[in-house]
Amino acid sequence: MSNVVFDLFKVFSSNFLVLVVGIINGFLIPKFLGIEQYAIYKTFGLYVGYVGILHFGFIDGIYIKYGGIRPNEIPKSDLKSEWLFLLSFQSLITVIWVILAYLVDQPLLISVSLSILPINLITFYKFLYQATGDFSSYAKINSLRPVLLLTSTLILIFLVREKSAAFFIAASVIVPYMIFSVLLFRQVKQFKNVGNSPVLSKNNFSNISVGIFIMIGNLSSMFFYSMDRWFVKFLLTTEDFSYYSFAVSMMGMVMILISSVAMTFYPMLVREKDNQELINKLKTYLMILGALSSVTYFFFDIVVRSYLPNYSPSLGVIAILFAGFPAIAVINAIYVNLYKAQKVEKKYFFTVIGMAAVSFSLNLVAVLVNKSNITIALATTVAFYFWFFYSSKDFRGAQTSFKEIIYLVLFLAVFFITTRMTYLWFGLPLYIIGVLAITCIFYKSELTELISKILKPLKKR
Repeated sequence: MSNVVFDLFKVFSSNFLVLVVGIINGFLIPKFLGIEQYAIYKTFGLYVGYVGILHFGFIDGIYIKYGGIRPNEIPKSDLKSEWLFLLSFQSLITVIWVILAYLVDQPLLISVSLSILPINLITFYKFLYQATGDFSSYAKINSLRPVLLLTSTLILIFLVREKSAAFFIAASVIVPYMIFSVLLFRQVKQFKNVGNSPVLSKNNFSNISVGIFIMIGNLSSMFFYSMDRWFVKFLLTTEDFSYYSFAVSMMGMVMILISSVAMTFYPMLVREKDNQELINKLKTYLMILGALSSVTYFFFDIVVRSYLPNYSPSLGVIAILFAGFPAIAVINAIYVNLYKAQKVEKKYFFTVIGMAAVSFSLNLVAVLVNKSNITIALATTVAFYFWFFYSSKDFRGAQTSFKEIIYLVLFLAVFFITTRMTYLWFGLPLYIIGVLAITCIFYKSELTELISKILKPLKKR
């Protein structure tokens, strides 16, 4: 567990940079572009999030294949063959999609198509490093993108000064190519004297057959997490989509911590997938971290009202979505990782498809009852907790207890009461006191252990 905490600090140190850049971009870009151009920019972000399906599960197969294996144990000849296979495959896919987008005369889709190659190759490296526990290499890659994005944002805002989403979309396409170029140069150098297995081999295609269920499951998971934005985009106004997208961006900043935890847990869960005591303890830690993370609503409230008053309508959405953090933390870091660690790809596939269907149904009911951002956000948060309780039955050690239910009910009560108080500076301390109080009542020893595990590496450093 101590090694996991050190790995978490490696990842979180790089993700802290991602967070800082996310905060700067998250506030600078919408203020600079305005509501309509920001909606176009976020539409590109919504579309480009799906380019990962175009490796057809190959990268997920790599993730499963090398999960829990040390980096020095991977045969270099096999890795070179797999890398060449993916590079050739994605280059072809990119060319095909660019041509199709050009023929239908859709500039936004051309930008999305151009993003396929670099994004999926970068994902290959990230998945490989996560699976093998090489978090130092992961942190280096992860730190490069925010630096380049921040640089491009500052240049566009303070030098170019053209209030068009097209420039920011172009930067979002160019930056991955810059990172990909660095990785390509490095990889060619490393593989220079390494022989490789046949590129068009049964082993390489087997990575697709192994990963296809995970990939489709991941696609369904993406629909689950983005279902609300699709409903807002097609059924509500452009302004509503901007407000909702802004709220999701704020949520994404806090999700960086949860993502850091999720990726560092995977190699350990592969090795300890049957350790019920460990799974139960990790689940409790994540619920606590999720509850504590929700305090960030108050800080976003202050910044939005002071710096981005035009986006104040998004605060109602943020106040509902942030209530889902305890459930989201457990889903991403425990359930999804355990489905992969225990190699139950089909169960993961059917579970996530089911959850996407639940999310769709809840969002559909929401817009039928009242077509608004608030009802859609509420439906999405309910879907988070539905998945939280549903998947708990699939893993020993992760089963839902009566104590968990009471803790979550009290957390939600504290959160919704304090976030709706007129005076923010009164709600903030009450929220902190309330969450710490219920955590100490139900999980005092776990909270103490969690704080100790976090502080121990800091003391050593």
